[in-house]
Parts: sequence; C-alpha cells; structure tokens
Amino acid sequence: MRILHCIGTQGMAGTERYVSELADWQRKTDDVRVLIARQSHDPETGADIVQSLPSGLPVRAGRFGFSAALIREIVDFKPDVIHTHLGLASFRGGVLLRLWLRHCRMRPAVVATLHKAWSSRAYRRHDGLICIAGWQREEIPASFAGRVATISNWTKPVAYDPVFRDIFRREMGIKADEFLIGAGGRLIAEKGFDLILDAFRKASFPLGRLVIFGDGPEREALKQIAPPGVIFAGYRHDLKRDMSALDAFAMASLREPFGLILLEAMAAGLPVIATKAGGVPDILAQAPEWMVPPGDSDALAEGLQRLYGSKRREWNLSGFTLPEQAMKIRHFYQDCLGQHRSGEEGSGAVC
Repeated sequence: MRILHCIGTQGMAGTERYVSELADWQRKTDDVRVLIARQSHDPETGADIVQSLPSGLPVRAGRFGFSAALIREIVDFKPDVIHTHLGLASFRGGVLLRLWLRHCRMRPAVVATLHKAWSSRAYRRHDGLICIAGWQREEIPASFAGRVATISNWTKPVAYDPVFRDIFRREMGIKADEFLIGAGGRLIAEKGFDLILDAFRKASFPLGRLVIFGDGPEREALKQIAPPGVIFAGYRHDLKRDMSALDAFAMASLREPFGLILLEAMAAGLPVIATKAGGVPDILAQAPEWMVPPGDSDALAEGLQRLYGSKRREWNLSGFTLPEQAMKIRHFYQDCLGQHRSGEEGSGAVC
C-alpha cells in the first residue's frame, strides 16, 4: 500500500509525533511519504517534525505551495491513501477531492485523523475520519457520508532512569527528598496552568516542588503568579526521559483533544491527576478517581494532596500500543478504499 501523510504545521508537538511514529511504523510494510510545509520548524523552540522522521520519508512543499506539492505527489507517487492531519492539510485534501480527484476512477482514499474538533470546512469531503477520542465522534454530524472510527493515540514504553533523575534534580536545584510533581504542554490559557499554580499553592506541601515543562505566550504571566517552589523548565526535547525525575504528574486542561502527555506520564509509572476534559476519560476510564472537574482549582488541590507521597505504579496501557492502533488504522484504510472504489468502477479517468 502507498500511503501519503500530509501535515502543514510548524514545530513538534503531539500531532507531529503521531504522524512521525505512525509513518515510521507503517514503512515496515508499506511505501510511505510525509508531505510537510515548506517551513516546518517552530521559530520559538526550533523544534521540527523533520527531526523525528527517518531519512526518505519527508517531502517538503516547494515555492508553489502545499496544494501544488500535494498534486505533484498524487501524480508521481500515486498513493492509495492520502492521510491528512489538522486543518490546513485536511482542507486542501478535501478541495482536491471535490475539484479533481472525484473524476478519477482509481483515486486514492482521503482519510483524516481528528487531532482537534470536527470542522465541516476541513473534513466534510473526506472518505473517512479517525477520531482519537470518544467526544470527537459525538460531534460528527449524521450528514457526513464517509466512514468513522475511534482509534486512540498510543505511547511507547518509558524506561525509568535513576541516573538521569539525579542529574536533572541537581541541575534544577531540587533536593533528593523533595516530592516533585510535573506538568507540561504549550503554555496557553486552555491548558490550565494557572489552575495548577493555584492548586499547588493551596495544597501547601512541606517538601513539595512543581516543575512545568513547555513554553508559550502565557509563560511570563504564569511566572508572575507562581508560588514558591515552582520551576519553569522551558521547552524540552526529550520529555519522556524527563519523566524519570518526577514523582507524580498533573494535567489541568480546560480542553484536551486526547492527552498524550498524560498517557506518557502513566507509561513512565507516575501517579497522575487530570481534569475530566476531552480525551482524558478515555485514558483514565479504569481509574475515574484520578479525574477532577475542569476549572476547579480546589478539587485539583485536593487531588494534588492525594498524589503527595504516592509511589510509582504500573498502569494497564495495553489498549494504547502503537502496533495495535496502527493495525486498526490499516484496516480502516482498507474499508475506505473498498467503499469508494466499489462505487466508482467503470467511471472517470485513471489518475
């Protein structure tokens, strides 16, 4: 199978990681390319999806733009599946499907993963939609004619590194006996870092510290309201490794499409507390006692107090493995291909 992933973002966050890990896995059995933007690095952090893609997979859009590059790849690569990610790439894939690909007898199936909310403008013309959490599926209107499946994100095993734990703590000025709670993500309002700071202040741990990983437009404002004991570690290139330095993890998002960083904290064996937002109930379905209402710093403070002094634990994440989810995605591709090609036999031009 020939698979063309399309993503037009800048930087390296959860969506870009999804694309790079899925494409890397798929290339074991399939012919895969990843069409990326002409400029794909984040000017604030320097992060770039290219850094995580194996050589030969990324294809960069040229000076004529993303749509022209997509047409070129359709003609030259002849993908069986075009898998789009986020609004820019998904909208352009849908436009091509309406204006050009619909006239092709052997056109590719156009599939999207919903990394955020449903958008009629971006997704209504697709042959199939992959939801990463249950709440997204509920938003898709009954008028959508394509196939829909819920296939969650995944995480890889995270090894505990006691040596790095000591190194990190020395660098950050954290004592060995201090209980370190972590939080991370882009520092924007919807991630609720102001709530975490308020809850940490209310919890008032005698030997507790809070480290916040990430950067963004809210950084300086958050630093102004941070209570004593809080460290802003900035953007980190290997957050999975950083998990070894932590004793627990907290997430206070007001909206959270999935919650990959929460899943990674659990894979690292950390006790967690998270707001019941977006995809978090899918992740903590078997442990609802570790969820609190979004926007409630008092409930979050109580959750932090329950975390305080907790030991590392082993979560059952058997439903969030890459091999299992990649196989589900492959079956979904085949379903979408079978659906639209069975209805197009004998009509249209060969593309």
